[in-house]
Amino acid sequence: MKTDMSRSDHVTLIIGLTGGIASGKNFVADIFARSGAAVFDADKEVHEMLATDKSVIAAVRKNFSESIVDEVISRKILGQIVFSDPTKLRTLEKILHVRVRAKYHDFLQKLCNEKKQLAVLNIPLLLESGAYKYDKILAVLAPKSVRKKRFLARVKGQNLAARFEQIYAKQMSDRERKARADFVVNTGGSKVETEEQVLKILQKL
Repeated sequence: MKTDMSRSDHVTLIIGLTGGIASGKNFVADIFARSGAAVFDADKEVHEMLATDKSVIAAVRKNFSESIVDEVISRKILGQIVFSDPTKLRTLEKILHVRVRAKYHDFLQKLCNEKKQLAVLNIPLLLESGAYKYDKILAVLAPKSVRKKRFLARVKGQNLAARFEQIYAKQMSDRERKARADFVVNTGGSKVETEEQVLKILQKL
């Protein structure tokens, strides 16, 4: 949801990134970070919680004991468990989402304290959830064939093509993302081409 009420007076702009599986959101977020923007990365927050947050680890151990390997949560096994069972996925979301939201509010407070001029939200399902506030939306888009190739290259395991298709089918279409966006970055080309697009957007902000 777009709003000016959620951010500190010192933050000139909060940009929300939206993009489907393997669209290149992390790379785009990194470009913003290198340009001085503060970036909230929800996936990184979740990875850290699964590794270090005692309450999260205890809740996962209680609900997904088979994901514990040598006293450590295996994100791969946990992902396989929840991906195949919507009920278990909702259980994991209940464990994680409230904590991610708390981290998000800490992020906003830090922006206020540090008087940052630009912030970027790299949050899966940003548009779908409606739980996070922003001023502008940047859609990160790439052809399906490119995204599938990236996914297969970075994820190891069986039935990856089928898994990609299942995830892709459940996500918002690029057409809708583009229609709702203030800016669009196409990542189907080279990294240099992607960076040039992002830098042009930065010049407009």
